[in-house]
Amino acid sequence: MKILNFWQRRNSAQKDAIKAALLVLFFYLMVLKINLAETLAERLEKFEYLQLDEVPFLLLFIAIALAWFAWHRVTEQTKEIALRMVAEEMNTQLLAENKALTQHVLKVQELERLQLARDLHDDIGQYLLAIRLDASSLTVETDNPEALPARRILSNAGHIQQMTRILMRRLRPAPTNSQNCIDAIHLMIQEWRDQQANITFELHISEQANHFSEQASVAVYRFIQEALTNIAKHAQAKHVSVSLDLVTNTLANHPQLLCLEIKDDGKGLNTHALPYGMGMIGMRERISAVNGEFLVRSNIPQGLIVLAKIPVNPT
Repeated sequence: MKILNFWQRRNSAQKDAIKAALLVLFFYLMVLKINLAETLAERLEKFEYLQLDEVPFLLLFIAIALAWFAWHRVTEQTKEIALRMVAEEMNTQLLAENKALTQHVLKVQELERLQLARDLHDDIGQYLLAIRLDASSLTVETDNPEALPARRILSNAGHIQQMTRILMRRLRPAPTNSQNCIDAIHLMIQEWRDQQANITFELHISEQANHFSEQASVAVYRFIQEALTNIAKHAQAKHVSVSLDLVTNTLANHPQLLCLEIKDDGKGLNTHALPYGMGMIGMRERISAVNGEFLVRSNIPQGLIVLAKIPVNPT
């Protein structure tokens, strides 16, 4: 029992060393029993001209050389493993710093969006209103030939003012809680319906997807916004589907995942051709900043599917 406990407490290297020592002892006892040296000397005496009695020494030297070679290789392997471990630790640290930097950049970006929206409203919006008022005063007399340029100014100022309102809506601060995020998504989809009359939008939000963090709320809102912008600019789609659902994954470290899927029937994208455009890269960075997974695949028979999976702490 003591021997068994002693053996179980040994690690793998110690067990191998004990096995090797017992094997050497066994062969040594066998050599003593059969008088191997004397037996070989008698048998090889008639082959003296071949110097066969020197073969054991040759084998000994070969064994020593092989032992040195193996030791040298093991030493180099140990150093290489240590360097790889250091490199992996540095890589892990750099990834953590990169993720923290990405989160900081996204926060700064939200602040810049807010400041731009305020500037558009307070400065450009006020000046455009003043231009429209001045142009309106010049167009009172419709028979005056000088009123035609004023009417063009009024029309252009109205168009710029309308585009400014659209930009301010896109630059509005992202919602920081789940309920406001869901309401903002409905409002955003409605605005896109008004702007893109040739595209039909379908929105599905699961009842379970009603509680996620501030960072996830911002990421989900901006992700949908960027995806819809890409579709409007490049996809030439006729139908867009946005789905937000909460799924359970018992095999992962995060049992609950917030799954966001955006599908279109446009001209698609070569998912194997890298790199993606800046829009796709920005979407991937946003999802990565919240420890999520970003996937892009073709939508059969045509179009594209953009998928994001964000871990959610169970409530």
